[in-house]
Amino acid sequence: MFVGRTQDWTERANSAFRMYPRGIERRGAVADNPHIWISKYGSLALSAYDEGTHEGVNEMGLSAHALYLAGETDFGKRDPRRPGIGVMQWVQYYLDNYATVAEAVAAQKNDAFQIEPLILPNGFPTLVHVSLSDKSGDSAVIEFIGGKPKIYHDKRFTVMTNEPTYDKQIENLKQYRTFGGDKPLPGERTPSDRFVRAAYYANGLPKTTDRAEGAAYMFSVIRNVSVPFGSPDPNKPNVASTIFRTVQDLTGDRYYFESTYAPNVVWVDYGKLDFSKDSTERELQVEKKILSLGGDVTNQLQPAKPFVFGMNKD
Repeated sequence: MFVGRTQDWTERANSAFRMYPRGIERRGAVADNPHIWISKYGSLALSAYDEGTHEGVNEMGLSAHALYLAGETDFGKRDPRRPGIGVMQWVQYYLDNYATVAEAVAAQKNDAFQIEPLILPNGFPTLVHVSLSDKSGDSAVIEFIGGKPKIYHDKRFTVMTNEPTYDKQIENLKQYRTFGGDKPLPGERTPSDRFVRAAYYANGLPKTTDRAEGAAYMFSVIRNVSVPFGSPDPNKPNVASTIFRTVQDLTGDRYYFESTYAPNVVWVDYGKLDFSKDSTERELQVEKKILSLGGDVTNQLQPAKPFVFGMNKD
Protein backbone atom coordinates (compact mmCIF):
# COMPACT_ATOMS: atom_id res chain seq x y z
CA MET A 1 0.00 0.00 0.00
CA PHE A 2 1.53 3.29 -1.16
CA VAL A 3 0.59 6.97 -0.85
CA GLY A 4 2.09 9.64 -3.12
CA ARG A 5 1.95 13.41 -2.85
CA THR A 6 3.14 16.51 -4.69
CA GLN A 7 3.84 19.69 -2.73
CA ASP A 8 2.94 22.58 -5.03
CA TRP A 9 3.75 25.97 -3.58
CA THR A 10 5.20 29.41 -4.31
CA GLU A 11 8.49 28.66 -2.52
CA ARG A 12 10.39 26.00 -0.63
CA ALA A 13 9.03 25.74 2.91
CA ASN A 14 12.14 24.43 4.68
CA SER A 15 10.57 21.00 4.90
CA ALA A 16 12.34 18.62 7.28
CA PHE A 17 11.91 15.03 8.38
CA ARG A 18 10.92 15.03 12.05
CA MET A 19 10.75 11.89 14.19
CA TYR A 20 8.48 12.02 17.25
CA PRO A 21 8.55 9.27 19.90
CA ARG A 22 5.56 8.09 21.90
CA GLY A 23 4.60 9.83 25.11
CA ILE A 24 4.99 13.49 24.08
CA GLU A 25 2.65 15.86 25.88
CA ARG A 26 1.08 18.24 23.37
CA ARG A 27 -0.72 21.50 24.00
CA GLY A 28 -2.91 23.12 21.39
CA ALA A 29 -1.13 26.08 19.78
CA VAL A 30 -3.88 28.55 20.67
CA ALA A 31 -3.95 31.45 23.11
CA ASP A 32 -6.93 30.25 25.16
CA ASN A 33 -8.13 26.83 26.29
CA PRO A 34 -5.60 24.61 24.48
CA HIS A 35 -6.54 21.00 23.88
CA ILE A 36 -4.04 18.72 25.66
CA TRP A 37 -3.06 15.16 24.72
CA ILE A 38 -0.17 12.70 25.03
CA SER A 39 1.02 10.98 21.87
CA LYS A 40 0.08 7.31 21.81
CA TYR A 41 2.10 6.48 18.69
CA GLY A 42 5.47 7.54 17.35
CA SER A 43 5.58 9.13 13.92
CA LEU A 44 7.80 10.38 11.12
CA ALA A 45 6.54 13.70 9.76
CA LEU A 46 7.52 16.42 7.33
CA SER A 47 7.47 19.84 8.93
CA ALA A 48 6.87 23.10 7.04
CA TYR A 49 8.31 26.54 7.79
CA ASP A 50 9.36 25.19 11.23
CA GLU A 51 5.71 25.83 12.14
CA GLY A 52 4.13 22.40 12.08
CA THR A 53 3.38 19.11 10.29
CA HIS A 54 2.00 19.09 6.77
CA GLU A 55 2.26 15.35 6.21
CA GLY A 56 3.50 12.20 7.89
CA VAL A 57 3.02 8.58 8.86
CA ASN A 58 2.93 6.88 12.25
CA GLU A 59 4.40 3.58 13.37
CA MET A 60 1.03 1.84 12.87
CA GLY A 61 0.87 2.80 9.19
CA LEU A 62 -1.62 5.68 9.41
CA SER A 63 -0.78 8.36 6.84
CA ALA A 64 -2.02 11.96 6.85
CA HIS A 65 -1.51 14.90 4.47
CA ALA A 66 -2.70 18.51 4.51
CA LEU A 67 -3.35 20.24 1.18
CA TYR A 68 -4.52 23.74 0.39
CA LEU A 69 -8.28 24.23 -0.05
CA ALA A 70 -8.97 27.89 -0.72
CA GLY A 71 -12.40 29.44 -1.08
CA GLU A 72 -14.73 27.35 1.06
CA THR A 73 -12.56 26.24 3.99
CA ASP A 74 -13.99 27.65 7.21
CA PHE A 75 -12.97 26.40 10.65
CA GLY A 76 -15.45 28.75 12.31
CA LYS A 77 -14.85 31.76 14.52
CA ARG A 78 -12.63 30.85 17.46
CA ASP A 79 -14.70 30.12 20.56
CA PRO A 80 -12.40 30.13 23.63
CA ARG A 81 -14.96 28.08 25.54
CA ARG A 82 -13.99 25.13 23.33
CA PRO A 83 -10.59 23.40 23.51
CA GLY A 84 -8.49 24.32 20.48
CA ILE A 85 -5.47 23.26 18.46
CA GLY A 86 -3.48 25.13 15.83
CA VAL A 87 -4.05 24.10 12.23
CA MET A 88 -0.36 23.16 11.91
CA GLN A 89 -1.03 20.46 14.55
CA TRP A 90 -4.06 18.98 12.80
CA VAL A 91 -2.16 16.30 10.85
CA GLN A 92 0.07 15.58 13.84
CA TYR A 93 -2.97 15.06 16.08
CA TYR A 94 -4.13 12.14 13.93
CA LEU A 95 -0.64 10.63 13.78
CA ASP A 96 -0.25 10.90 17.55
CA ASN A 97 -3.53 9.28 18.46
CA TYR A 98 -4.90 6.80 15.91
CA ALA A 99 -3.79 3.57 14.26
CA THR A 100 -6.38 3.45 11.47
CA VAL A 101 -8.48 5.73 9.31
CA ALA A 102 -11.65 4.38 10.92
CA GLU A 103 -10.41 5.36 14.39
CA ALA A 104 -9.44 8.86 13.24
CA VAL A 105 -12.77 9.43 11.47
CA ALA A 106 -14.76 8.26 14.50
CA ALA A 107 -12.84 10.69 16.70
CA GLN A 108 -13.29 13.57 14.26
CA LYS A 109 -17.05 13.04 14.30
CA ASN A 110 -17.01 13.82 18.02
CA ASP A 111 -15.73 17.32 17.14
CA ALA A 112 -13.89 17.47 20.49
CA PHE A 113 -11.81 20.55 19.68
CA GLN A 114 -11.70 23.55 17.38
CA ILE A 115 -8.99 24.18 14.79
CA GLU A 116 -7.52 27.67 14.53
CA PRO A 117 -5.95 28.73 11.21
CA LEU A 118 -2.61 30.50 10.91
CA ILE A 119 -1.04 33.05 8.56
CA LEU A 120 2.09 31.53 7.03
CA PRO A 121 5.39 33.45 6.70
CA ASN A 122 4.61 34.14 3.03
CA GLY A 123 1.31 35.80 3.99
CA PHE A 124 -1.09 33.05 2.92
CA PRO A 125 -3.66 31.65 5.37
CA THR A 126 -3.66 27.95 6.22
CA LEU A 127 -6.90 27.01 4.47
CA VAL A 128 -6.40 23.27 4.22
CA HIS A 129 -8.16 19.94 4.10
CA VAL A 130 -6.68 16.59 5.14
CA SER A 131 -6.43 13.16 3.57
CA LEU A 132 -6.03 10.01 5.66
CA SER A 133 -4.89 6.56 4.54
CA ASP A 134 -3.76 3.39 6.27
CA LYS A 135 -2.03 0.20 5.30
CA SER A 136 -5.33 -1.68 4.98
CA GLY A 137 -6.23 0.58 2.04
CA ASP A 138 -8.85 2.59 3.90
CA SER A 139 -9.07 6.29 3.02
CA ALA A 140 -10.82 9.47 4.09
CA VAL A 141 -10.91 13.17 3.21
CA ILE A 142 -11.87 15.73 5.86
CA GLU A 143 -12.85 19.31 5.02
CA PHE A 144 -14.21 22.08 7.22
CA ILE A 145 -17.14 23.93 5.64
CA GLY A 146 -19.16 26.48 7.59
CA GLY A 147 -17.26 25.65 10.76
CA LYS A 148 -18.21 21.95 10.65
CA PRO A 149 -16.25 18.88 9.48
CA LYS A 150 -17.39 17.24 6.26
CA ILE A 151 -16.05 13.69 6.06
CA TYR A 152 -15.73 11.46 2.98
CA HIS A 153 -14.78 7.98 4.24
CA ASP A 154 -14.55 5.15 1.75
CA LYS A 155 -11.82 3.03 0.17
CA ARG A 156 -12.90 4.49 -3.19
CA PHE A 157 -11.70 7.99 -2.19
CA THR A 158 -8.07 7.52 -3.13
CA VAL A 159 -7.26 10.89 -4.74
CA MET A 160 -7.28 14.43 -3.35
CA THR A 161 -6.11 17.69 -4.87
CA ASN A 162 -7.19 21.23 -3.94
CA GLU A 163 -10.35 23.19 -4.73
CA PRO A 164 -13.21 22.73 -5.36
CA THR A 165 -14.64 20.82 -2.39
CA TYR A 166 -14.56 17.03 -2.54
CA ASP A 167 -18.22 16.53 -3.42
CA LYS A 168 -17.73 18.69 -6.52
CA GLN A 169 -14.54 16.82 -7.45
CA ILE A 170 -16.41 13.51 -7.37
CA GLU A 171 -19.21 14.85 -9.57
CA ASN A 172 -16.70 16.34 -12.02
CA LEU A 173 -14.86 13.01 -12.28
CA LYS A 174 -18.03 11.31 -13.58
CA GLN A 175 -17.80 13.29 -16.84
CA TYR A 176 -14.63 11.48 -17.96
CA ARG A 177 -13.90 8.19 -19.63
CA THR A 178 -13.63 5.13 -17.35
CA PHE A 179 -15.61 7.05 -14.69
CA GLY A 180 -18.98 7.07 -16.48
CA GLY A 181 -18.63 9.95 -18.94
CA ASP A 182 -17.23 10.40 -22.44
CA LYS A 183 -14.79 13.29 -22.05
CA PRO A 184 -11.08 12.57 -22.71
CA LEU A 185 -8.49 13.15 -19.98
CA PRO A 186 -8.05 16.89 -19.27
CA GLY A 187 -4.62 18.46 -19.53
CA GLU A 188 -4.64 21.71 -17.57
CA ARG A 189 -2.70 22.17 -14.33
CA THR A 190 -5.83 23.10 -12.37
CA PRO A 191 -6.58 20.98 -9.29
CA SER A 192 -9.75 19.55 -10.87
CA ASP A 193 -7.93 18.45 -14.04
CA ARG A 194 -5.11 16.91 -12.03
CA PHE A 195 -7.65 15.12 -9.85
CA VAL A 196 -9.04 13.37 -12.94
CA ARG A 197 -5.61 12.43 -14.27
CA ALA A 198 -4.42 11.13 -10.89
CA ALA A 199 -7.57 9.04 -10.49
CA TYR A 200 -7.22 7.63 -14.01
CA TYR A 201 -3.56 6.67 -13.77
CA ALA A 202 -3.76 5.36 -10.19
CA ASN A 203 -6.73 3.22 -11.21
CA GLY A 204 -4.65 1.64 -13.96
CA LEU A 205 -1.60 0.69 -11.90
CA PRO A 206 -0.68 -3.00 -11.99
CA LYS A 207 -0.47 -4.89 -8.71
CA THR A 208 2.91 -5.93 -7.39
CA THR A 209 4.45 -7.68 -4.41
CA ASP A 210 7.82 -6.03 -5.03
CA ARG A 211 8.54 -3.11 -2.70
CA ALA A 212 10.80 -1.13 -5.03
CA GLU A 213 8.48 -1.71 -7.98
CA GLY A 214 5.50 -0.45 -5.99
CA ALA A 215 7.32 2.77 -5.12
CA ALA A 216 8.24 3.22 -8.79
CA TYR A 217 4.59 2.78 -9.80
CA MET A 218 3.44 5.44 -7.33
CA PHE A 219 6.20 7.84 -8.37
CA SER A 220 5.13 7.38 -12.00
CA VAL A 221 1.63 8.68 -11.18
CA ILE A 222 2.66 11.48 -8.85
CA ARG A 223 5.26 12.77 -11.33
CA ASN A 224 2.63 12.70 -14.06
CA VAL A 225 0.40 15.12 -12.11
CA SER A 226 3.23 17.43 -11.02
CA VAL A 227 3.34 21.06 -12.15
CA PRO A 228 6.42 22.30 -14.08
CA PHE A 229 8.16 25.54 -13.20
CA GLY A 230 6.92 28.72 -14.86
CA SER A 231 3.82 30.93 -15.17
CA PRO A 232 2.76 30.95 -11.51
CA ASP A 233 -0.53 32.46 -10.36
CA PRO A 234 0.28 34.83 -7.45
CA ASN A 235 -3.30 34.61 -6.16
CA LYS A 236 -3.38 30.80 -6.11
CA PRO A 237 -0.39 29.39 -4.21
CA ASN A 238 -1.64 25.83 -4.69
CA VAL A 239 -1.64 26.24 -8.51
CA ALA A 240 2.13 26.61 -8.38
CA SER A 241 5.19 24.62 -9.34
CA THR A 242 5.79 21.29 -7.65
CA ILE A 243 8.46 21.79 -4.99
CA PHE A 244 8.82 18.18 -3.86
CA ARG A 245 7.20 14.77 -4.11
CA THR A 246 6.87 12.09 -1.45
CA VAL A 247 5.88 8.44 -1.51
CA GLN A 248 5.03 6.49 1.63
CA ASP A 249 5.31 2.70 1.57
CA LEU A 250 2.83 1.93 4.36
CA THR A 251 3.35 -1.82 4.34
CA GLY A 252 7.14 -1.63 3.97
CA ASP A 253 7.66 1.19 6.50
CA ARG A 254 9.60 3.42 4.09
CA TYR A 255 9.16 7.16 3.43
CA TYR A 256 10.61 8.58 0.17
CA PHE A 257 11.38 12.24 -0.54
CA GLU A 258 12.22 13.78 -3.93
CA SER A 259 12.94 17.49 -4.35
CA THR A 260 12.33 18.99 -7.80
CA TYR A 261 15.50 21.02 -7.20
CA ALA A 262 17.68 17.90 -7.05
CA PRO A 263 18.16 14.76 -9.16
CA ASN A 264 18.22 12.32 -6.24
CA VAL A 265 15.64 10.44 -4.18
CA VAL A 266 16.17 9.75 -0.47
CA TRP A 267 14.25 7.65 2.01
CA VAL A 268 13.84 6.85 5.68
CA ASP A 269 13.06 3.32 6.84
CA TYR A 270 10.85 4.45 9.69
CA GLY A 271 10.29 0.88 10.89
CA LYS A 272 13.92 1.00 12.12
CA LEU A 273 13.45 4.18 14.19
CA ASP A 274 13.24 4.09 17.97
CA PHE A 275 9.79 5.44 18.82
CA SER A 276 9.95 4.39 22.47
CA LYS A 277 8.87 6.86 25.14
CA ASP A 278 12.46 7.25 26.37
CA SER A 279 13.71 8.17 22.90
CA THR A 280 14.35 11.75 21.76
CA GLU A 281 12.96 13.80 18.90
CA ARG A 282 15.15 13.65 15.80
CA GLU A 283 15.37 15.76 12.65
CA LEU A 284 16.89 15.88 9.17
CA GLN A 285 16.71 19.13 7.20
CA VAL A 286 16.04 17.17 4.04
CA GLU A 287 14.99 20.08 1.81
CA LYS A 288 18.04 22.20 2.72
CA LYS A 289 20.51 19.32 2.47
CA ILE A 290 19.02 17.38 -0.43
CA LEU A 291 21.93 17.97 -2.81
CA SER A 292 24.33 16.29 -0.38
CA LEU A 293 22.02 13.37 0.39
CA GLY A 294 21.28 10.15 -1.43
CA GLY A 295 19.52 6.86 -0.85
CA ASP A 296 18.90 5.64 2.68
CA VAL A 297 19.15 8.53 5.16
CA THR A 298 17.60 6.76 8.15
CA ASN A 299 20.75 7.09 10.24
CA GLN A 300 21.15 10.77 9.42
CA LEU A 301 18.27 11.94 11.61
CA GLN A 302 19.95 13.76 14.48
CA PRO A 303 18.72 14.52 18.04
CA ALA A 304 16.73 17.76 18.10
CA LYS A 305 15.09 20.07 20.62
CA PRO A 306 11.35 19.59 21.16
CA PHE A 307 9.40 21.03 18.25
CA VAL A 308 7.33 24.17 18.91
CA PHE A 309 4.19 24.41 16.77
CA GLY A 310 3.28 27.81 15.32
CA MET A 311 0.39 29.86 16.59
CA ASN A 312 -1.11 33.29 15.97
CA LYS A 313 0.88 35.93 17.80
CA ASP A 314 -1.74 38.70 18.00
